[in-house]
Amino acid sequence: MRRVNSLVLLAGCAALMYGRQEVTRDVDRSLPLPPGRGLRIEHSQGNVTIHSQPGATLKIHASIKCSADQPDDAHNWCEQIKVVVEDSSSGVLVRTDYPHLEGRHSLSFSVNYDITMPDTAPLEVHNRFGAVSVTNPHGGGSINNSNGLVVVSGGHGRLRIENSFGDVQVEGNDGDLSVVNTNGKVRIIDVAGTVDVRDSFGEVRVTQATGRVGIDSGNSAVLVSNAGGPVRVTASFGQVIVHDAHGDVTVQNQNGRVEAMGVTGTADLRTSFEAVRFSRIGKELTVHASNSRVTGDTVGGSAAVETSFGAIELRGVEGNARATAGNSDIRLAGIRGEVYARTSFGGTTVEDAAGPITVESENGSVTVRPGMALNMAVSKSNGPLTEEQRKLEKLRGDADNLFRQGMQGATTCQPISVRTTFAPVRITVPRGMGYDMTARTSFGRITSQPPMTVSGQIDGDSLTGKIGNGGCELKLIDQNGNIDIVW
Repeated sequence: MRRVNSLVLLAGCAALMYGRQEVTRDVDRSLPLPPGRGLRIEHSQGNVTIHSQPGATLKIHASIKCSADQPDDAHNWCEQIKVVVEDSSSGVLVRTDYPHLEGRHSLSFSVNYDITMPDTAPLEVHNRFGAVSVTNPHGGGSINNSNGLVVVSGGHGRLRIENSFGDVQVEGNDGDLSVVNTNGKVRIIDVAGTVDVRDSFGEVRVTQATGRVGIDSGNSAVLVSNAGGPVRVTASFGQVIVHDAHGDVTVQNQNGRVEAMGVTGTADLRTSFEAVRFSRIGKELTVHASNSRVTGDTVGGSAAVETSFGAIELRGVEGNARATAGNSDIRLAGIRGEVYARTSFGGTTVEDAAGPITVESENGSVTVRPGMALNMAVSKSNGPLTEEQRKLEKLRGDADNLFRQGMQGATTCQPISVRTTFAPVRITVPRGMGYDMTARTSFGRITSQPPMTVSGQIDGDSLTGKIGNGGCELKLIDQNGNIDIVW
């Protein structure tokens, strides 16, 4: 059986405030809320503050304020505001009933709740034009609010929050969390579970989530750090920064900078009109950008980077590296696998690459220096190197010295193919390595510092022969530029 309780006036007063009469009254009620039953609040025009504690008692305190030009109007209006409590088998409903204004524009009013509830009871809050604050809820639940701040701390269980025209803050929740917000910021710290956020026109910041993190944001920045699972971000018109994610990271952004650091899985980064930066990617890396500069280092798998009207700088890749740019420079260093680079109207530099090298360029210079690609092992850092990093750095230095001295075994021979126009080509080959070389240019010269065995006709702009005993293909094609082969 449902009981409807119309709460009585416990205290009241009238005061003069800026030429207006203000009337206040307080309403208090205490009733049992046994385990298995929940609390539902339907309210507007005021704040809702909820505390939880062990036990099975629900305590309700409501502070009602009304003001008007005339004291009788303020008092009469305040008397008509009702705090209604409905007790049923499913739980307790707390509702605020307001009388109709009927054109009384001089009236103003609010009701603020301070409620203490059993910590294990499920909670459902519906509020408008006020803030909601909940401390230590252990039964999970949902909050639907508008035009006010929502703050939840020390929660347990699955929690869903919807808000508009106000910020959302969650500090600690042992359970999955879902937030939908518009025109307000979202700040989430320390969630033991998954986090899903959908927001517009407000910054989203998620720190320390043990599970998957999914964010759909518009027109604002997104910052994620210390994620225990995969991270997926879709955003526009704001930067996206992901630091320390234990899983795969996927970012689809527009008109905003993208930064990914310390990713244990793969990274798929996409944006336009802003820079992309990455470091310490555990597995494969993919970057699709336009009008963007792309820089990064230390990739545990292969890397594929594509951009336009922005330079590419990529260092330290365990697998293959593929870089495609338009109207900009490409610089690749420390690549253990195969290298492919293509650009136009920009120079290309490949250093310390251990695998086959292919460069296709237009109107840009090409510099190639193959090597052992050990420098990737040491991540760039502003702080002191660890003992392991120091050892790897020394190993890289030793290998580089061997390469420079031309000692056998400093690097393995890999094919090199370069094509460009209207710019010079410079290739550094290690001493002791053999190449089958074909070089051709027009309106330029071909020079070789290593001794060559030339086959066919000797021509200043075309040359075919062997360096050493041959064995690896070295194909260099240029137009209107010099070709230099050096040690």
